[in-house]
Amino acid sequence: MHKSEDQLLCALGRLAELLQRIGHPRALEVADHLVGFRQAPGQMLRRLNGNDWWAGAGSLAAETMADNPGLPEALWCREIREFRELMIEIGEALQAEGAANPGISSWLLAFNNWNASEV
Repeated sequence: MHKSEDQLLCALGRLAELLQRIGHPRALEVADHLVGFRQAPGQMLRRLNGNDWWAGAGSLAAETMADNPGLPEALWCREIREFRELMIEIGEALQAEGAANPGISSWLLAFNNWNASEV
C-alpha cells in the first residue's frame, strides 16, 4: 500500500468517527468504505472519487456547509473545521493517486480558504 493510501485510510477512519459523533446519516457509509478499501482498494478509490463525494449539492463535500443540528456552537465549529480538514486529506490523497474527480480541486480551495478564514 502506498503512503497516500495509508493516509487515506487514516482520514477515512477519522471521518467515519466524526460523522458518527455529529449524527450524520452517511457515517455508516463512510465506515463501510473503510472496510471495503482493505478488500478492494481500486474499487474504493473509484467510489471515493465519485460525484456523491465531490459534485455539488448533495455531495459529502457539500455537507461541510450543513446547518448545526443542535450542538453547542463552539463544538459545531470545531467539528465542521475537522470535517473540512479530513475532506482535504482525502481529496489530496485521491489527487496523489491520479485521475481525481474534477470537483476535488475546487472543494480543496474552498475548504482551505474557509478554514483559514475561520468560516
